[in-house]
Amino acid sequence: MNWYYATNGTQKGPVPTEDLKSRIAMGEVSATDLAWREGMADWMPVGSIAELKPAEPEPRVEAAPPVSGIPSAPASHVPAASPAPQPYSPPGAPAGTVLAPPSQGLAIASMICGIIALIFCCGWVIALPLAIVAIVLGHIAISKVNANPQRYTGKGLARTGLITGYLGLVGAIVMAVVAMQFQGLSEAEVQEKIVNWFPKDMQQQMREQIEKEQQKRQAP
Repeated sequence: MNWYYATNGTQKGPVPTEDLKSRIAMGEVSATDLAWREGMADWMPVGSIAELKPAEPEPRVEAAPPVSGIPSAPASHVPAASPAPQPYSPPGAPAGTVLAPPSQGLAIASMICGIIALIFCCGWVIALPLAIVAIVLGHIAISKVNANPQRYTGKGLARTGLITGYLGLVGAIVMAVVAMQFQGLSEAEVQEKIVNWFPKDMQQQMREQIEKEQQKRQAP
């Protein structure tokens, strides 16, 4: 790349870049002299043109002389990696035995059976066995949680199963007794038994109301 430069009011050039740099280094061209090349918008001082600045020498770093009497720093010690922690094993189990996740299946089954038995206690044929199952599973679940809480959970669910199971059992027994009382009876006999459950001052009124209903059904 060729340059033109002006020194002492005289324009000179063209000269190659390296030639102009040499002239600058020897002092023939000062930093305040103007220079221009093709592609530049205007003449500029030589000192402001980055392409013409001499390369700065790299700083020389000298090593510090060794100081006698001071021991050298020991090599850094990297501790050996500790082995990864082993999964928890229960007392008496072989090393490395991994515990299974806690189980609450018995407690959940007890709660479900108890709720169904309580809701459908009117159908005592279904509610009675479900209530018994809920009570048995609830007691088993609680005993397992107390014996091994790390393996079994769901004590609250089991208690819910016990409560609903006992309530469902009572309801199913009551409905079974009522069903047996009415078994083989006619409609009139069933109505009379129901009336007898109420206080005597209400029984006569209920009988009259039943007779009116029967007359309405028999009327054409």
